[in-house]
Amino acid sequence: MNNETQTKETAEEEQSVTLQEEVQKKTFGERVATLLGSVGIETKQSKIMIFCMFAVVSFSVLVSFFLLPPFDFPQDKIIVIKSGASLGQVSLLFRNEHLIRSRTLFEFCVMTVGGDKGVHAGQYLFKTPVGACALAFRLAEGVSGIPAIRVTIPEGTPNKEVAAILGEKLFKFDTAFFFDHTRPFEGYLFPDTYFLSGGATPQEVEAVMRTNFDKKTEGLKTRIASSGHSLRDIVIMASILEREATTDADRELVAGVLWKRIKNGMPLQVDAPFLYLLGKKSGELTQSDLQIKSAYNTYRNLGLPGGPIGNPGLATIRASAMPKESPYLYYLSDDKGMMHYAKTFEEHKMNKEKYLK
Repeated sequence: MNNETQTKETAEEEQSVTLQEEVQKKTFGERVATLLGSVGIETKQSKIMIFCMFAVVSFSVLVSFFLLPPFDFPQDKIIVIKSGASLGQVSLLFRNEHLIRSRTLFEFCVMTVGGDKGVHAGQYLFKTPVGACALAFRLAEGVSGIPAIRVTIPEGTPNKEVAAILGEKLFKFDTAFFFDHTRPFEGYLFPDTYFLSGGATPQEVEAVMRTNFDKKTEGLKTRIASSGHSLRDIVIMASILEREATTDADRELVAGVLWKRIKNGMPLQVDAPFLYLLGKKSGELTQSDLQIKSAYNTYRNLGLPGGPIGNPGLATIRASAMPKESPYLYYLSDDKGMMHYAKTFEEHKMNKEKYLK
């Protein structure tokens, strides 16, 4: 190797070291420009590429920020999306409720995730903060986040008590509204075990229970039609039977007694309606109570009371529509719940003396 060659190589090495030192002293952008320039790329082109890289990174950071949940995201809150609500209306609602940072990005996420599905109406519970894309997925798939709750309504329960049970079980359930709204449907909220959304509205619960009533009584339509009584009268009688007797056999017998009394023009003289009307049991009734002017006073008025006094179960509705015939016109229940029947008033008085001490 001659001196000329060595001198050339030494110069190249010195130039490379100098370039590396310059690169280390410069900013990231300047480093990139220096390196790009070292391989023959024009300075103008280098600046354009640097700008594009910076813009992409900045945009990604900005988008990521706006996809994150807001700092004041409302936890454990139920949000209601009304049927027919547009995506714009939903995004405005979510922005006002501090669920999202950007309406535009949220709407983009919904359209990307859901396609033509849009958003599902209903109630949504957000227990912890979630980002816009996660919200979009839940709305597109209808994932409410509200667990189903088991609710049991005992047979014979009046609407006011039904409202109280629902209020204890469901999330922020409006018991007053439910009770007022279902007044016309006393007797038709079928007692059963339901698995309801924790955020179910009064209207939704009412619809479920009334639909269940129609479904469960479907098989009795022919019997009711041939009974000579309307469905309303059958339900009223059944609601009385729920409180007057405790077994299916006794309810069938009591139904026969009460229908016969109505047919014979005799007052029913049953105490059950007073529990509904006054909140009093048989042993608490006074003579003045029995004289109260009300459509539910079966001592003063002939026929059935003014309406159902509770929501009867299927077996009791069947007993009302299919009563058992007997020679009895009177009955009473002793302190152990046993029923004692009588054909005449004299026999009935003897039963009182014997069993009601």
